[in-house]
Amino acid sequence: MDSDRGRTPFMDPGEEAARIHEAQQGSQSAFAEIVRCYQRSIVRITWGLTRNAADADDLAQETFVRAWQAIRSFRVGEPIHPWLARIAVNLAYSLHRRRKRRPETSIEPLIESGHQWGLDDDPADHAAKSERDELLEQAFAELRPEHQTVLVLRAGEGLSYDEIAKALRVPVGTVMSRLSRARAELKERLAARTGEPS
Repeated sequence: MDSDRGRTPFMDPGEEAARIHEAQQGSQSAFAEIVRCYQRSIVRITWGLTRNAADADDLAQETFVRAWQAIRSFRVGEPIHPWLARIAVNLAYSLHRRRKRRPETSIEPLIESGHQWGLDDDPADHAAKSERDELLEQAFAELRPEHQTVLVLRAGEGLSYDEIAKALRVPVGTVMSRLSRARAELKERLAARTGEPS
């Protein structure tokens, strides 16, 4: 179940540890390599949690600023991606608290069936899929933020349960429980909109 499907290839662990160590010694070029490697993933996470390109870019940039400021406290040998993801998630939550609104998370990368959404040869099929996508997005927007987050990290980014647990600082069992509840609630909310049995 913990596959790397859909995941951006990250740095080799040995190379990552070396770059982190160099960054901790003040090497901006080593940190820039870390940013280049993980930037797309962090932007996908922030986009998934904000559904706004400007906010996603701002939060991703702030994630790396915060990471640079705290890099000396990072434990070399640990994977850096869950740490960066945690910073990004916390910044997104802070943004939503400041704005006092629920996140509008993109649902498209959360479809775990593996098929691509898009235009088909049959316009009627495309219209039906577009309507279902809209209903799915509405149902997803009603989930609690912590449920949206685990779905974005798992289905959108392909993080393992252990990586999500590290990113959110919760036990693996909590991650599994939240994912299970989030999937069940999403299915139930979608069924209520479509009239299909859940």
